[in-house]
Amino acid sequence: MNRFARKRQPIIGRVAAVTAQNFDADEFVRATRPLEQKGFAVSVVSNTNGMLTGRTEAGQDVNFVPASTIGDMEFDGYCALILPGNSHGIGESTQAAIEKFLSDGKPIIAMMGDVPMLAEAANSPDVSDAGVAISLNGKVFAARGDSDSEEAIEVFAQALAA
Repeated sequence: MNRFARKRQPIIGRVAAVTAQNFDADEFVRATRPLEQKGFAVSVVSNTNGMLTGRTEAGQDVNFVPASTIGDMEFDGYCALILPGNSHGIGESTQAAIEKFLSDGKPIIAMMGDVPMLAEAANSPDVSDAGVAISLNGKVFAARGDSDSEEAIEVFAQALAA
């Protein structure tokens, strides 16, 4: 028996994380880690099939190859959408993905610069200045402070896992 073998928990759903070139890797991890810890597989989607490079606050590069482009994304294969604040430059295709997830009643979490896109698509302008916004069960909730934003990310993960 391999004593280093790690037992993996079963995947309970797939979540799409939309990001673009030069993304903030720290914000990406902050948004996706709680979901992965609860058993969700996170798939990166973008406007390109090529390598995406982001950077941490410490200056380290982080690279991803997207699972698909937003245009080729199989929406039915995902139970939720994450917008970790890095969709600059791909707003039009990201907006289309947001509208599709909203119309399907699927949960969405938007962070930082992506919050205004969710606010517009959900017709909830009062949340456009929030640090984090969540769409659950047809309602949009905002979190404005650092501790509220961290709590909102955890609440989103818990709601998906329930």
